[in-house]
Amino acid sequence: MPVVLLHAQFARVDGGFVGVDVFFVISGFLITQIILHEAARDSFTLTGFYRRRIARIGPALWAMLAAVMIAGVWLLLPSDWPELSVSAMWAAGFGANLFFWRELDYFAFHEVALLLHTWSLGVEEQFYLFYPLLLGAILRFSPGRIRTSLWMLTIGSFGLGLVLAVREPQAGFYLLPSRAWELSMGGLLAVGAAPRIGSQAFEAALALLGLGMIAASVYLLDNGNLFPAPWALLPCIGTCLVIAYGRSGPAFAFLSFAPVRWIGRISYSTYLWHWPIIVFYRLEYGLFQDRWTKAGLVLASLAAGAISYYAIELPAMRTLRQKRPGLVFALAGVAIAGIFAMAFTGKSGNEAINQSEAAQSAAYLASQADQRRSEQFRLHQCFGTEIELDECLVPVPDRIDVAVTGDSYAAQLWRAISENAGQKRVHQVTVLRCLPVVGTTGPSACTTTYDAVFEQARAGRIQELVLAARWHATDAPKIAKTITALKAAGVKVTVVGPPVEYDQSFPRLLAVAERRGDSAHIERLRRSERDAIDPVLARSVKAAGGRYISHLEFECPQGRCRWYDSRGLPIHFDTGHLTLFAAREFARSHAPW
Repeated sequence: MPVVLLHAQFARVDGGFVGVDVFFVISGFLITQIILHEAARDSFTLTGFYRRRIARIGPALWAMLAAVMIAGVWLLLPSDWPELSVSAMWAAGFGANLFFWRELDYFAFHEVALLLHTWSLGVEEQFYLFYPLLLGAILRFSPGRIRTSLWMLTIGSFGLGLVLAVREPQAGFYLLPSRAWELSMGGLLAVGAAPRIGSQAFEAALALLGLGMIAASVYLLDNGNLFPAPWALLPCIGTCLVIAYGRSGPAFAFLSFAPVRWIGRISYSTYLWHWPIIVFYRLEYGLFQDRWTKAGLVLASLAAGAISYYAIELPAMRTLRQKRPGLVFALAGVAIAGIFAMAFTGKSGNEAINQSEAAQSAAYLASQADQRRSEQFRLHQCFGTEIELDECLVPVPDRIDVAVTGDSYAAQLWRAISENAGQKRVHQVTVLRCLPVVGTTGPSACTTTYDAVFEQARAGRIQELVLAARWHATDAPKIAKTITALKAAGVKVTVVGPPVEYDQSFPRLLAVAERRGDSAHIERLRRSERDAIDPVLARSVKAAGGRYISHLEFECPQGRCRWYDSRGLPIHFDTGHLTLFAAREFARSHAPW
């Protein structure tokens, strides 16, 4: 439920993603119990184990994948289909986490990542490929060291997660080696690692504390925390406390409540269906704000989960668990082959349905993705979570040095500005996750970079600064303070205002509007509430003695927004970033820099 509420955009549940971590601990506990129980009776077999896993996970997953692809033929654009089809094939074989680890990047808005949620199933099932082998080997050769072995696995995986959370956060989030500790924590509970408590009241208090830790995770964590290590410890330890000591007291009463238990029964199917329901809604109607829409999406997810549970999941478990393992494996192979066939054949049907000029424009922009990253943004060179300042900022004597500084909305302009700067030398210093202002806060890689830029400016090695970011109205005092500090050192400061943004990637929005014959759909999905930021920043910048350039005036003169550049192609390639051609038009309209 925390995951569903988060994805339905309910406020105050920014940490709802920890529901997956709770699930990992529970899964590790249950599976370890089952393996140990069967091993004690000398009835455990790998084929039987994998038969049960397929019966439990496979049918509902494959049904959801098939339904999403069928809907995608009619509702998606041709440029959307490659991601859906390839991710469906990876998800069918429990490898979605590997796909999204390799394919997700900063610029991918992934509004059509209909199967993004299946990454967690990949982690779980990959764990269970090797885990029975590990437990079997320990039980055979060193049964007295099973607890020690699981502690070593847990500590080693957690340590790796700490390293990756800093160095390769995407790998740390999606890959099994940095997630295995969450499942093995559940395994530790199953082998009796939790201390025994003599007091029933104390046990009840610990279980209640565990629920509190899970709730605190949901309400206090967000995507700015290092995750899964170390912050996933909070919900994972909380889950361990509930499992180990929740046999009585308030936690037991809550979790024994019939509606809660029913949600638990349908939780897997609800998880499978909630994300496609929400994404398809967003594709048709944009981001949603009103509480009734959010509540409706949650109820629709629960209803779909219940139907899937009673019509697919439960019958499949009852039937397949009684069949020979070889037959179950063969049926799984047929189902996966069917998903592959749908992925390949659905493309032609999708293209036949969605033939339009705007759809072709969307496909064109998708095909230019690699060129966009390399030419316009210099991603992983002078734009990213951290950059090599000595390579991106090298002042040149006897020339005016200009530094374009900020986030991706500064990076999108660097090349266009440099082409319209005459004899000036234009440098790109663009970093994610903090604002280009004096005294900024954020990751150390970001703050130290901006501090160094401002120090070079005050020292006279940079004569002009161009600051651009996804500003908010509350940033006005910080910008004014920055301009005042730099102006005292003789530095000219230009501030580029906030971008014009939409609820969906713009080329797709044009295509949907054309398909509907409803051009007003484009303006309805523009985030017009952000227009009010522009005059606030303009007044503050000008009062502080800086130059202000408005994105809004360039793109929406007299309140009517441009949709296409002078070539007739969409002006944005995603929700707010300009294409390279549009960025050049923007830079030329405000030259000289």
